[in-house]
Amino acid sequence: MFQMFTRATAGAKRILQIGLVTQDSKVGTDLKQFVAARDGVELKLLKSKAVDAQSKPKDISIFVYDLDASKEASMVEFDRFMRERPSDIPVIVLSPALDDELVRWFLRLRVSDWIKTPLSPGELIAACGRVISQSMGPKQDVRCVTFMGARGGVGTTTLAIHAAIILSGDGALKSPTCLVDLDLTGGTTTDYLDLKANWQLDEIIPNPERLDMHMMDIMLANHTAGISVLAAQRPYSDPLRFDAEVITRVLDLASQKFNNLVIDMPRSFANWTDSVLLGSNQVYVVTEFSIPGLKAAKRMANELVQRYDNEVKPSVIVNKFGRSLFGSGISTHEVKEILAGTLGGYVGSDPRLAQEAIDRGVPTTSIKPRNTIVNDLSKILKAK
Repeated sequence: MFQMFTRATAGAKRILQIGLVTQDSKVGTDLKQFVAARDGVELKLLKSKAVDAQSKPKDISIFVYDLDASKEASMVEFDRFMRERPSDIPVIVLSPALDDELVRWFLRLRVSDWIKTPLSPGELIAACGRVISQSMGPKQDVRCVTFMGARGGVGTTTLAIHAAIILSGDGALKSPTCLVDLDLTGGTTTDYLDLKANWQLDEIIPNPERLDMHMMDIMLANHTAGISVLAAQRPYSDPLRFDAEVITRVLDLASQKFNNLVIDMPRSFANWTDSVLLGSNQVYVVTEFSIPGLKAAKRMANELVQRYDNEVKPSVIVNKFGRSLFGSGISTHEVKEILAGTLGGYVGSDPRLAQEAIDRGVPTTSIKPRNTIVNDLSKILKAK
């Protein structure tokens, strides 16, 4: 069962070493007795205050932290533990209850998983295996870029498509890239690229654990531009109520297969939004070159910064940028003033080219390989 966790030589006996932090001696004793009978698994009891980045516990594969969320002192110590622990070791939290505020806090602290107590030892061992396999699987150099529209019709999908093409590279230097459309009912990426939406969400929702790499491959649509597209088209009348794991598991698998993920996000929040945004290397808020558009983008950027305590720092892309022939209208100075430090860059306006590409179901690069949209967006992506 734990073959995938082997880290040392072929003759090593210890494969999984769990570092358990708990104040409940019975929990520690029960788990140690259970683990002692398991081949290839060991458990070591640790004191929270003895763990920091400088005094890294020897051979620990994963931390399991038994948290008493009802006590402020326990919460403060857990916060210290998470910030000062060796950052390359994943952490599972055990606690009896979890509310929305605690979920967001765990995400900000990069907790790998949460398990409700009481639990069986077997459940804990299985959870440790799942977390470690996920942490070992994804490529360390995977890049995830997320686009969100401040308003409708600002060109978010167009920029996401072209970002995926840019990041995929050219010729022999092609880098595997996946465009993920998370607007699960109103998404248009496949329409823009004349592809079929193969992401069969209804098959995954009842049992997200069934999703594996083989199923992932079946759900992908491949474009001649050299990118893969993951998109669903569900009836507008169907409610989107399902476990967040349906989305996060898909993205975990995609991060193992691709070097680049480009995500086209809906403006409305869902139960998986926090995980996606916190897992992104860069978040771009897309808006248009108008005063209302700029104000909407600034408001969205501010809300994201506040919601995630600066863990997410979005940049604003001003799309469809163009100067008036006679110099009237909004100045770039006014744009910088409104956006107040969040400006990521401008993408020039080429409405005829963009509309022709959409109507033909191709990216603009199929009509004009080097154009204003690609040139401007390339500069923004290279700046990060």
